[in-house]
Amino acid sequence: MTDISLPSPTGTLTVPGTRPLVIIGPNGVGKTRFGVELTRKNAAERVAALRNVEIPEIPMRTMQQASQDVRNALQEVLNSHWRQSYELQNLLAEILADDREQAVAYRKADLAQPGCEKDVSLSNTRLIRIERIWNRHFPGRTISLDYAPTVTRMISGGEQIRYSIAQMSEGERTALYLAARVVSCQSKVLLIDEPETFFHPVLAKNLWDDLEREASDVRFVYITHDIPFALSRYGARFAIARPENRAELLPETGSIPGEVISEVLGAASFSINASRLVFCEGKPGSLDLPILRAWHNSPNTAVVPAGGCNAVRECVAVFRAGQVTQGLTAFGYVDRDAWPDSYLTSDPNVRPHPFSEIEALFCSEPVFIALAKKNGVSDPHAAYQAFLAEARARFAGPTLNKEILQRAKLRVELEQRSLLNPIKTNPDLSQVRSEFVVAAPVGGWPTYLQRVFDEEDARLQDSLNGPAESFIRDFPAKSYYKEAAKHMGYVPEKMVETLVTALQLSDEEAAHEKSLGELRDALVAYLSPRMLPRDA
Repeated sequence: MTDISLPSPTGTLTVPGTRPLVIIGPNGVGKTRFGVELTRKNAAERVAALRNVEIPEIPMRTMQQASQDVRNALQEVLNSHWRQSYELQNLLAEILADDREQAVAYRKADLAQPGCEKDVSLSNTRLIRIERIWNRHFPGRTISLDYAPTVTRMISGGEQIRYSIAQMSEGERTALYLAARVVSCQSKVLLIDEPETFFHPVLAKNLWDDLEREASDVRFVYITHDIPFALSRYGARFAIARPENRAELLPETGSIPGEVISEVLGAASFSINASRLVFCEGKPGSLDLPILRAWHNSPNTAVVPAGGCNAVRECVAVFRAGQVTQGLTAFGYVDRDAWPDSYLTSDPNVRPHPFSEIEALFCSEPVFIALAKKNGVSDPHAAYQAFLAEARARFAGPTLNKEILQRAKLRVELEQRSLLNPIKTNPDLSQVRSEFVVAAPVGGWPTYLQRVFDEEDARLQDSLNGPAESFIRDFPAKSYYKEAAKHMGYVPEKMVETLVTALQLSDEEAAHEKSLGELRDALVAYLSPRMLPRDA
């Protein structure tokens, strides 16, 4: 295990373990300077993003001379991190000198004890390992390292062409350089700035997987703005680069879904001033994201889709549990769907929408009226009543029965957990079994199930025939929100676009676009008491 000291906004954190640490952030946040500081703090070696991998020739030097040249080059690049690294020629000279010395040692060992098993390090030299690594990732090509290195490439018809190492492509040279740096690393920590540069995404993933296996005693720290590459690092811890040479550590990836980590990196890292994460239901492409990002149109808040209701609750809990540095708070929005109110309101940091799901926003009377006025509907109130009657008519017979059954099932599922929670473990298994078997609600199961079903039936009947606010709260809007758009004179996409545009309108823009400004003000008046504050 190799601990990494990570400067954070609240002080230096220790990141234990053996798996990679990936630091991600936008250009301009200071990742390179932070990487230099991290290298010094952890006595690490660093692979710079600015790499000179030209190889005009490899000088012949003694092992001692070449090693000193490599150390000097690495130290100079660390001290002047804005310059290109230039250690490759010296490093290859050292590797060749090392290989020559090992070959001499192997010959001496064989002469001293012919036929005896030799030390594996004498034949598995850095040069041999580098060639094997490189050849694995460039099919049809074979590299041969010597003082005049060449690559042999198979072409059609079995014909071969040979070219010098100086004529290699940028990707081929970069792979050679990285393999040489990794197998030559003498520190317990190796920091790599922009590890994906010059590689196809698949090659970047496979090469670094291979290099991590090749140097299993080295802990890798990657600094990148490439989110797919970041997520390709198995078991990695993630941190978001912040100004002032600091980074904010995210929770263990096992605590929350990988796609949520991706969204957090994509949203929070590029809003480098964000102090609040807001998790919502849905995935990229759902309506939750554009609407909530328009409402929280602030650099201080990053809105992140997490999937379903339970995933939102879990993400909020994880990010508020002290596993990340202070200064970044987390909240959530969830759809009401068919969940009981007791469940929806059980976490003060997760707010249920006042309607069934985000689509129902367009079906609330104030929002409908405001959008209809913006679109020039002559009688918005009459249009709303016509829409409402059409939406209610959708829920009759089997469609209504399905909603009642769904609510009853979810309520029983949650209440069963509460019923069984008081049962505790006991050294006497028979006693535990007895308590489990006799657990039952007051009045017995048939009475309980009948009561739950009747209560949910009555609730939905009341909502169906009651005020509009109750209807859109309890009945799923995905099946009727497009009808709202039709009665407003919009296609659904234009309806969503108009609402999002209005919410993002600045005061200056509102002064020049009066009708859109009036829509914004009506939306803000309706949403403000029902949503989290717009700014953190």
